[in-house]
Amino acid sequence: MEQEEKFVHSWFSGCREVRRLSGSIVFGERIGGTVFLAVKRKVRIMTKFKGFTLAEVLITLGIIGVVAAMTMPTLINSTQGAQYKTAYKKALSVMSQAVVMNIALDDYDLSQTVAGTNPTAASADDDEDATSAGGVQSIYDLFKNRMNVVKVAGTKDFQGTTDGAADTYKIIDIGDAPDYTKFATNHAKTTNATHKFPSLKAGQNWPTGLSMLFYNDGITFIFDNEQSGCAAQTSTTAAGGGDEYCYGFIDVNGQKAPNRVVKCDTSPAPTGTVGDDNYSCTVSNPTDIYPIAMYDQSVVPASAAARAVLYAK
Repeated sequence: MEQEEKFVHSWFSGCREVRRLSGSIVFGERIGGTVFLAVKRKVRIMTKFKGFTLAEVLITLGIIGVVAAMTMPTLINSTQGAQYKTAYKKALSVMSQAVVMNIALDDYDLSQTVAGTNPTAASADDDEDATSAGGVQSIYDLFKNRMNVVKVAGTKDFQGTTDGAADTYKIIDIGDAPDYTKFATNHAKTTNATHKFPSLKAGQNWPTGLSMLFYNDGITFIFDNEQSGCAAQTSTTAAGGGDEYCYGFIDVNGQKAPNRVVKCDTSPAPTGTVGDDNYSCTVSNPTDIYPIAMYDQSVVPASAAARAVLYAK
């Protein structure tokens, strides 16, 4: 059989093509007086490919879309939370370094600051820098000289209800206000009314009469520049009433949303006494505004939520 196939193949190869008919090729050869004809047919082989139908593809895409819609908000919040946490840690570190640098250059720290003045709105246009700010050796003076400040403003610059400007800097959530206000009470002399956190209201502007420093990395520092002598209790100050911390807020992305003060998760419940240094909790969703305390050469968190974000792994 194998020899016969070889013979037929060689015979076709040696023949002259005579005509093509309906997909077949006719070969012919004259041997003696006889003409031999042969027909070689072209055979089409149909190959079947496996695949997905349009309906199957559409159903799969629909499932992927539903899963993405459910997971993307959580993923975005997690990513933003990590960015807020990183910026917050950086702000505390840089501000503490600024105090140390000021000791080397001007020979005074936060405990030696004197009461200054808060900025007043330059005009109804909040794009203009505030005027009449500062005071030699004030908190404003210390951080303005040692930090890369791109803009100085007063909270009145953003009070549309008082000077006609647009409301461009509202606080959406005041966070754990009972905790950080109690913390301030625990670490300030009762005779000094300026050493406390301003009273915030959700959905409203920052209170008037505060100073604002806008740093080049987008962070904003909000504080009362009339605070002075920010110090922790020592053997020499104990008789005078103990700690005399100063307070403020860090907004790690400035005027941009969400403008929410960080707060503790409700589950698991916080432990300890509200306002105490050992009051602790967990924070699964860090936000952009953090209460801080300042004393001597230190800038530290002033609430359980702020501590949780700083020390979280």
